[in-house]
Amino acid sequence: MQAIGTHSMNIDDYSFHDAQILSVTENSEQHSFEFLLDFPVDWDNNVFERKTLKFTDVITYRIEEIPFAGNPTILNIINFGLMTKTFGEGRNQIVGKRTKIEIQTNAGNRIIEFVSCDLLPA
Repeated sequence: MQAIGTHSMNIDDYSFHDAQILSVTENSEQHSFEFLLDFPVDWDNNVFERKTLKFTDVITYRIEEIPFAGNPTILNIINFGLMTKTFGEGRNQIVGKRTKIEIQTNAGNRIIEFVSCDLLPA
């Protein structure tokens, strides 16, 4: 699988429209999040497959959604591109570059900033 952020995969090359977010798992030691998706692979025949959308080196994950019955469905993903953030001061200062996206769902939005992303089989 390819990756985005500092790697070669571009999230804009994939359509996530109608993918349902079944669950999100955080690995705090590895600073990663895995979204288990019911991912559309054939819209004409209404065929979906389980896929894992894995974000690595995450520094921000924010959910801005209303309480909702059922699984949130992705409507669109907005790619804000590469962002630079500075942490600390002086000799302790660290500069990090992350890709920032907004996942728009039928329940609201999710913001995530990360180094790379992979779409994997579940």
